[in-house]
Amino acid sequence: MVNNSVLEVRVSRKLLLVLTLVGLLFVAAGLEIGYFQKLLGPDFIQGKPIIKWIFLFVSLVLGGLISINCFFYLIFPPLMLRVTKETVTFAVGLRYKAFDVPAKLVERLQTFSKESDLEVNGVKSIVDGGVEFFLKNDPSIPSQMTTSMGVVYYNYNLRVLSMYANKSGSEIVEAAKAILKK
Repeated sequence: MVNNSVLEVRVSRKLLLVLTLVGLLFVAAGLEIGYFQKLLGPDFIQGKPIIKWIFLFVSLVLGGLISINCFFYLIFPPLMLRVTKETVTFAVGLRYKAFDVPAKLVERLQTFSKESDLEVNGVKSIVDGGVEFFLKNDPSIPSQMTTSMGVVYYNYNLRVLSMYANKSGSEIVEAAKAILKK
């Protein structure tokens, strides 16, 4: 059942799957150098044990934490943006904590484009960047905040990047305009 009065944008599961696999790649590299030694051999870092232990710490602990965190988010994707008639909620901080802004402070919203990160034959294409909310300068809300991955908020300007979101910028704008009547 689709609720036309609430728009929820979550982190893309495709991105989370890639990040989970990157974390597992770090864990596999740590296990190979530290224990299995099948691909690189036992004399790979012989004579420099401190480098081996630093690499083991970084690859096993940090790679393990990345893969566990992203796997949890893969099962329960965090909320990046929620739009209702009363509020616009977006993610702040490292753990996607929700921050509410009254919907009446939204002046306008639109999609934005950006230059692609990929270059083919020396040419970068223009791709969907995401959605941008322009808020009124109001002392009841901060002008900028530290936001979560895929969300940018500064100078009363909120951007949700479509690279991280499970919806495109045009889908978000269309649904949000219908809810906010803008």
